[in-house]
Amino acid sequence: MEEKLDIVFISSDEDQAAFDEYFKEMPWKALPFSDRDRSKTLREKFNVKDIPALVTLSPTCEINSWNDVDLVRDAYHGAVHHWCKGKRLFWSREARESECVWDGFICHQCYMSPIIGLRHGYTDQKCYVDLCETCLTKTKHEHPLVEYLVPKRQYSFEQLFRLVPHLLNPNSEENIETKTIWENGVKSVGFYFSAHWCGPCRDFTPKLVEIYKEAQANSLSFRIVFVSSDFNDQSFNEYRSEMPWPAIPLNSCHLLDTYFQSSYIPRLFIVSSDGKVLSRRGVNDVSRKGVEALKTWTQGETLAPPKADEFEWEDVSCSGCSISPIIGQRYRCPTCDNYDICAHPTEDEDD
Repeated sequence: MEEKLDIVFISSDEDQAAFDEYFKEMPWKALPFSDRDRSKTLREKFNVKDIPALVTLSPTCEINSWNDVDLVRDAYHGAVHHWCKGKRLFWSREARESECVWDGFICHQCYMSPIIGLRHGYTDQKCYVDLCETCLTKTKHEHPLVEYLVPKRQYSFEQLFRLVPHLLNPNSEENIETKTIWENGVKSVGFYFSAHWCGPCRDFTPKLVEIYKEAQANSLSFRIVFVSSDFNDQSFNEYRSEMPWPAIPLNSCHLLDTYFQSSYIPRLFIVSSDGKVLSRRGVNDVSRKGVEALKTWTQGETLAPPKADEFEWEDVSCSGCSISPIIGQRYRCPTCDNYDICAHPTEDEDD
């Protein structure tokens, strides 16, 4: 039997003219623009809140998936082939104990989503690929594939730097062996995620440099490495020239970024020699405690949590006085969207 796939366009256009103009670009059927009630019913039935949205159904009207827009982008040919058979493309399984669930990542061979267990890939932007452990043994790839570090699992310094070929010397063009970072009894290393294009990063870096130099002057065995989020070598090299610590090559940063799950910058993660993450809020800790924070980490210890009036609410600004971030007590309106007040509002602040 010939495979077949039908598509129906359900419009969100504001008028008939816009609908007609847009529909000219499509080779498939459409629900008449005048049938607004049915369009509303279908949106509610399939819980469509944003567009574009693509819902696929089997011949028996079972929902194969709620939103396949990303699927079309990531796996067009595989998606169409499965849809024509009334089947789902994505699949997964229950994670066994200690197995990692890689939310948002798809095996490009068998379409496991999310990937469960070990994840392998080639991280160069020109050839991005992800494979599950099973498909790794069945797939030949033109580039060498690497195993991703599992987030929140403890790794030694040697394991963390396993796929970093070398470090870049801040004072010369020579490369540095990665092992020099943890030699001579170093008990903790800071991984500084930052970028030249990031304003908050540019503000914080000079402060970190000053504190780091003070620590070095006091012979504290604490090390920092720069993990860049820059987009090109020029920005990367210009920015790292402002730092007295070594940098990881720009094309080797992705694996560490994935491991630490650094969703924003600047971030400073502190890791002890046994792989324990001493702090995920190193930027705040350094801003609050200065060189005292580095002294504590040098001993392989964690900082005491901040007092209530010292706690820093990352990325939250006061809607009254505009201070950012809010430090100390924070008040939030349960009705208004995104309305926060610090403990010291301005005199003309509305109730």
